[in-house]
Amino acid sequence: MMVANRKAVLGIVAVAVVVGGFLMIRDPVGAAAAVRGAWDMLLTAVSAVFRSLTTFFQHLFEG
Repeated sequence: MMVANRKAVLGIVAVAVVVGGFLMIRDPVGAAAAVRGAWDMLLTAVSAVFRSLTTFFQHLFEG
């Protein structure tokens, strides 16, 4: 069962690499903007999860 999951993940990674390579060759400025946007989105998501967990634990251990 784990082998099927690995194959799916490898397939997704391979597609992402091909698309990323295509973008870098065709439009490096657009690719850089896409990477910057994805990085910002990832940081925003991680900080939202952290804030949510902080609020959860504050309410959990509150008086």
